[in-house]
Amino acid sequence: MADKPSEETQAAPKKSKKMLIIILAVVLLAGAGGGGFWFMKSKKAAQEQAAEEEEAPAAHGKKKAKIFVNLDPFTINLADKDTDRFGQVTMVLEVASNEIGEELKSQMPAVRNSILLLLTSKTSTQLLTVAGKETLAAEVAEQTGQHLGWHPPDEHGEDAEEADAKGKKPKRKAPKPKPNPVEAVHFAQFIIQ
Repeated sequence: MADKPSEETQAAPKKSKKMLIIILAVVLLAGAGGGGFWFMKSKKAAQEQAAEEEEAPAAHGKKKAKIFVNLDPFTINLADKDTDRFGQVTMVLEVASNEIGEELKSQMPAVRNSILLLLTSKTSTQLLTVAGKETLAAEVAEQTGQHLGWHPPDEHGEDAEEADAKGKKPKRKAPKPKPNPVEAVHFAQFIIQ
């Protein structure tokens, strides 16, 4: 009979070790499952927040970062007939994207030539007024946009290239033309002597 109590005492620890291992395994699995659930939920929340942040600037009217391309100064003789006048003009072009800025830089010799021809066709009286400077800025933007493949709309609102491609005269109710990739021309220096 002395052997029986020792068997019971040995059996009890084996059962309790098995039970302890089972309980630990269940706790570990539950913890891993909970951790995985938390990780997936937080990842989904982060993705939703990122999507909201991408949509937020458009919804709140926030503007994208402006892209500026500096042009070297132009020193030109003006088209005045009575006297010799010259000007020195430095411009900064505001463009729609970094890609357009890079394309503009690759086209810079042709762009500078067009602007130089435009500037030398002006007289000092045309360029001394604010309206004259605004007109010059619009002309520079239009010519520079054309170097980037943009075509100004005709008087009916249709892109001239679209009308030529169709082989027809432009329609009166045309779709909205593509915007000029050169959004603005800013003068950094404007001297006329």
